[in-house]
Amino acid sequence: SLAPLLQSPTIEQLAISLRSGEDSGSTSPLVAIQPNGDLPPLFLVPPSSGTVLFYLDLARNLGSEQPIYGLQAPGLNGERSPFTTLKELATHHLKAIKTIQPRGPYYLVGFCVGGHLALEMAQQLHQQGDTLALLALIEASAPEHHRLLIDSTPGRMLSPDIFYLRLFAEEMSAPWGKEVLVSCEELQQLIPEERLGYVLERAKMFDLLPEEVRVEDLENLFEVFQATAIASYNYEARPYPGNIVLFNASEQLIDIGGDRTLGWRDYVGGEIEIHEIPGEHFSIIREPQVRVLAERLKQARDRALAN
Repeated sequence: SLAPLLQSPTIEQLAISLRSGEDSGSTSPLVAIQPNGDLPPLFLVPPSSGTVLFYLDLARNLGSEQPIYGLQAPGLNGERSPFTTLKELATHHLKAIKTIQPRGPYYLVGFCVGGHLALEMAQQLHQQGDTLALLALIEASAPEHHRLLIDSTPGRMLSPDIFYLRLFAEEMSAPWGKEVLVSCEELQQLIPEERLGYVLERAKMFDLLPEEVRVEDLENLFEVFQATAIASYNYEARPYPGNIVLFNASEQLIDIGGDRTLGWRDYVGGEIEIHEIPGEHFSIIREPQVRVLAERLKQARDRALAN
């Protein structure tokens, strides 16, 4: 269980949790972040990193009466290879959430690429005749918009391994409010087998990882990250008949041309409710900005409950 991380979240404890998951043989992607409370459970769908770490600050701010479950991607322990399509990953996650809540209405939250995954889960629930009370997407642009964003990211013309390794280093450090400055140029000069070790060294230099973390620990995490990021880039979303609630950072990564729906209008048949949260892509899910996000998310949940 990753519950101890809520008391003292460090990547060192994540490594320990992942290794203990290895030993326990548990294959459920569910992590009970806060299992108590009388409200319907909130399911937090992970971004490319596949871990619940991104949501810990948010979870702390949602109150003790809100049960919260995080989902983690298979493959983090190296127990199997990662899924390569969002469709398969969504099916896997739905099987797990139904052990906690056999039928809807469901409450799903997805950050970044986790928003695409949450949408695919919502699509599958809809196909099964089930209902969603809330589909909340945090800093998640529609697939076409997301592809534009990725294609305009520095280093995109380099080999996929180097490009995704740089993004991985950035996403790995984001939950802690730190930056791992990994240079694409330096990665290019290394042979492929040395690159992950370079990222590990940089992470230790910035006090992101303790000395005892090994390259093997990072290998599984990177495999999951790359597989999920590529699956999301290739994701072809079908039109979704329901409503969505968007939580967008006030500082967008690329010029959105005045489209506050971030491209979702082409995919969503229902209403699109938009909230602007002060901050940028990663800062809105960290203290102190996350408090604004948590407050707005609680309001959206309360409106969904009332309906």
